[in-house]
Amino acid sequence: MRFIRKLLFVVLCLILLALVAVYFIGQTSYAAKWASQWVNDNTHYQLSLGNIDYDITDPSKVVLNGVELKQKEQSPILIAKKVTLGLTANQWESPFHFSSLVLEEGALDLSSKSATALNLSSDRLQLRNMALNIENADFNIQGERVNAGVIPWSLTGQNLPNTDSHFELSADKLVVNGIETERALIQGDIKDRQILFNNVGADLGKGLLTASGQRSAEGKWLIESLRLSDVKYQSTLSLGTLLEQITQLPGNADIEIKRLDLLNTNIQGPEWALSDFSLSLKDVNLIKGSWQSSAGTAVMSAFDVVYGDQHWTNPVLNLALEQDSVKIKQFSSRWQDGLVRASGEWQRNTKVLMLDDVALTSLLYTLPEGWLNELQQPQPEWLQQLRIAKFSTNRSIFIDINPEFPFQFTSVDASGTDLVMIKDRQFGLWEGQLNINASEATLNKIDLRHPSLVLTATPNSINFTEGSAFTKEGLIEGTATLGQQPERPLQLTLSGRSVPVNIVQSWGWQAIPLTGNGNINLQLNGHLKDKTTGKPALKGTLKMVNAESQQLTQYLAEPSDVPLDNNVIQQSDVSVSSPAEQLTETPVMP
Repeated sequence: MRFIRKLLFVVLCLILLALVAVYFIGQTSYAAKWASQWVNDNTHYQLSLGNIDYDITDPSKVVLNGVELKQKEQSPILIAKKVTLGLTANQWESPFHFSSLVLEEGALDLSSKSATALNLSSDRLQLRNMALNIENADFNIQGERVNAGVIPWSLTGQNLPNTDSHFELSADKLVVNGIETERALIQGDIKDRQILFNNVGADLGKGLLTASGQRSAEGKWLIESLRLSDVKYQSTLSLGTLLEQITQLPGNADIEIKRLDLLNTNIQGPEWALSDFSLSLKDVNLIKGSWQSSAGTAVMSAFDVVYGDQHWTNPVLNLALEQDSVKIKQFSSRWQDGLVRASGEWQRNTKVLMLDDVALTSLLYTLPEGWLNELQQPQPEWLQQLRIAKFSTNRSIFIDINPEFPFQFTSVDASGTDLVMIKDRQFGLWEGQLNINASEATLNKIDLRHPSLVLTATPNSINFTEGSAFTKEGLIEGTATLGQQPERPLQLTLSGRSVPVNIVQSWGWQAIPLTGNGNINLQLNGHLKDKTTGKPALKGTLKMVNAESQQLTQYLAEPSDVPLDNNVIQQSDVSVSSPAEQLTETPVMP
């Protein structure tokens, strides 16, 4: 018996010595090199270890130092100064499942397929001062100095884990789908393959972001609340591109917005800027980038809005979103030193904008260069037709500084009813009646007083009636009919009493040899766009008698002979005889 006891004692001592040897040898660089070599030889991965620490007082944990893991000939999946593995009782049966997994001071890249193929899992995952990179079809995340915890955690190729879990994450810098935030905090849960964001906070563009919401297993987003305040953001994108990027989540995900608030936001990009911009959005869905709502609202205001060469001050827009329509409950803004006000409705199905009331007050507006060509361009797809039930402007000034034909209308008062200003995406006056009056006007250096005009439009023509204006000593009156057909047929009658007989010369007529005041009568007809040349093709007659009783008749040639180019009348040689004689010009020929 004594021999057996001694033998057992010796065996136990040898086992203990072996364990001690294994304990100490296992913490040497040789053991770490052996473990790395075994992984490199028997798997598709390459593992590099500095050394292994094992504390006998805490036998359930193994510490790996200087860890680098990657698939062969690929970028590293994990680089960490320290990895702590929490062992489980059945570690031999499930070698890739741990009770805890702690990664410290390094980088974790979960964007590659090689990372998800590891199929790691743990009851608790912790990241301490780590860089994080996650990329998949739904979202891209890059984080710096990340501290996070997930209970439990599993690494799979699915967008959402199969098991319910709780997660918390904080980061000094977090970039989500290209949007950069600082000092971010995210807390939430995963339940039934849904991600619940219970609390989201971050510094965004020197402002504050707070939010809550959830993402379904099918990829649909529900934003319970999203609040951005005092954000200052500068973009390199155009405003249209930025809005498209915001409304189009990766994978064409749908978004349901319960409430979204932007407060005192300053955003700017190339040729656009929003200063002190505020937005409140409620009960709106974005389906494949297109909004849907049964009873949503949108209220916007700003101190300044700049878009291209347009500058709006203190704009306010209040919208009601109902099924397939947008009701403009209120729009008002300071614009061009005046005030603009409007209300109405836009229909999604017909893309018709119907404005109940449009009012312009005290504008000082200089028309932009090339404004006439711009109006001839097709309007956006969403604006097939523009109808205005009531239009008015008062005490406004309109100026065109085009050197070829400058003009200015001062103290303009106008009123219109049942106007159709856009039809089939083409600007014009297609229907309705418009009355225009001004205190003064200058047309290519010709001064007029109290000009007035009545326009009545039908689908076939625009009738100009009651046209009149005072010159320094006389009165000029006129009527015209302009067809709505592509050739724009024109009939114009202009008469003047005690007016400068060469007044129409400044407006494009040929040279007139008579001077002084007198009476004139102009008859003009033809087409503004010839079918063959696309240029004006007009013919006409101008009769005049000056104060010395000199009489003169001038003709504009037939359109088939001399088409009018750019509204400049071709000149002819004229000689004037004695005052008692009547002079008649031959038709203008090339």
